[in-house]
Amino acid sequence: MAKAVKSSESEKSSSTCQEKKKKPSQKNLLNRNYSLYTHRVLREVVPNQGLSSKTADIMNRMINNILERIAEEACNLLCYKRHLTLSHQDLQMAVYRLLPNELAKHAVAFGTRAVTSYNDSKSPINL
Repeated sequence: MAKAVKSSESEKSSSTCQEKKKKPSQKNLLNRNYSLYTHRVLREVVPNQGLSSKTADIMNRMINNILERIAEEACNLLCYKRHLTLSHQDLQMAVYRLLPNELAKHAVAFGTRAVTSYNDSKSPINL
């Protein structure tokens, strides 16, 4: 009888990735506002159009939702592989698993291009 109690206690004490609770400081990160960037992209695509505040709010919620889902999927992949460090392959795999085929290809291509251009702008110029 005592062994059964010990085994159930050890199962409860073992922590899994799914049981982690969000810290209060992490809650603020999920409520970021991307309306400025949405307006900038819209001006590049369609210069004469704008967004209403309701539309900007819906777009902001959608962006936050997708980013949260990608982060959760990447965390699940880390737990599955039993790794502690998030790599670019983990993020790409999470995007491929969540988004439809063609959209995932474009998202990964644009993300890779953005990271490459950022790294190139930060590196010193050797003449």
